[in-house]
Amino acid sequence: MLAVAAVARRFTMIAALLLVSGACSGPKAPDYQSPPIIIFDIDTLRADHLGCYGYERDTSPNIDAFAEESALFTWAFAQGPNTPPSQASILTSLYPSSHGRIVNKDTVAEEAETLAETLSTAGYLTAAFVDGGLMAAGFGLEQGFDLYDDHGGGIEKIWPKVSAWIDRTLKKTRESASPFLLLIHCYDVHSPYEISPWRFRDHFIEELSKMPPTSFSSRMSEVMANTWKRRNETPPPQLGPVKLEYAKAMYDSGIRHVDARFGAMVKTLKDNGLFDQSIIIVISDHGDTFQEHGSLFHEQIYSEIARIPLIVRFPGASFSGRFDPVVESIDLMPTLLDFASVPVPEMAQGRSLLPILNGGSWTSKVAVTESPYRGRRLAGASEKHRLILTRKTGVSELFAYRKDPLEQKDLSRIHQDEDQDLREALDLWQKRVAATRWETPEAEPVDDRTHRQLKTLGYID
Repeated sequence: MLAVAAVARRFTMIAALLLVSGACSGPKAPDYQSPPIIIFDIDTLRADHLGCYGYERDTSPNIDAFAEESALFTWAFAQGPNTPPSQASILTSLYPSSHGRIVNKDTVAEEAETLAETLSTAGYLTAAFVDGGLMAAGFGLEQGFDLYDDHGGGIEKIWPKVSAWIDRTLKKTRESASPFLLLIHCYDVHSPYEISPWRFRDHFIEELSKMPPTSFSSRMSEVMANTWKRRNETPPPQLGPVKLEYAKAMYDSGIRHVDARFGAMVKTLKDNGLFDQSIIIVISDHGDTFQEHGSLFHEQIYSEIARIPLIVRFPGASFSGRFDPVVESIDLMPTLLDFASVPVPEMAQGRSLLPILNGGSWTSKVAVTESPYRGRRLAGASEKHRLILTRKTGVSELFAYRKDPLEQKDLSRIHQDEDQDLREALDLWQKRVAATRWETPEAEPVDDRTHRQLKTLGYID
């Protein structure tokens, strides 16, 4: 508690200094007593396709620069392989088995307390600009938001609305100094990988010049439809070598596109005096696979899907650096609340990461990812190994993921003790989450706009 109090005092001092130093340098944000929180949520972004996570292509210059003065968690794992469970876990600090949103038709349990609800009770203004589809209102993620704009249209349509909201909010809060939570979510990196404007594809022109776009679009539509229909079958639909490299280049073009808009957001925040006062987060709900384990997209739970970027810039660039302990997306909510001195809901299953950042006591955890697909798979990552268990058959795979980040070499027969230890840890986890599980109703039928969005993303015919 002393460490947290010291952090809070430091934030107050930073805010006061920024207010004084910015008196003659243009429009400035009010002196917030609690930090504004801005979450930039890039759907389907795998960590290892960012430069700051070691990628060789220049996909993310703005995020990379941001990461230099942020806390970057090198081994953060999502709680599910797709949008419904993973996004709900980020916003509730609950595992999918607890919050109840596991497949597309599910909703978040009403009993779950979201980050927006908690911060709203603490006096925060709350707004979300999301890309519709499986993030649309009606699935429960809108709980606690004063404004929940789910019209989507990609980051090009979302960003102008975000920028206008920031301007309005600054005018509104100049006297009240009410802090805010802002969630920005986009699907620009998501399959079919064709949302980004062509100017962002020029960075990867060598791969993209090998194939007519119409040929790729036709094959991608076919593969997407068959992948989701046959997600529990083997072998899954695949792309040939040329089309696969084309898909990777298109995916990377989407990252470059979103990165440019992230850079624009950073500039806006700096121009308004918000950048150094705010907690700013770059995160994803899950990654995507390019046949590293035979399939495309994200119905499996190997590391290319489960490992996500988690980059947090605290006010004044405190706590910057790279942090290697295993963490989970459910840890974000307790961390933000802890820093803002807002009580964490008792039901939260994540843990504040501040002890890792300030050198406090931290007990290693097993990061869990669960999936209803491929034989109801369940994964657990310790500090050295990651187990993937097919619950339907009892068959497991074990990987030394830090040395083998794409999880290509199964060590389950070599390291049987580690395999058994993680099996036991997952068994205990299942018993623990079973005690916090609510029944959730199915979502109401979606409207025409959401139906079109889901069709574009490949989830429905």
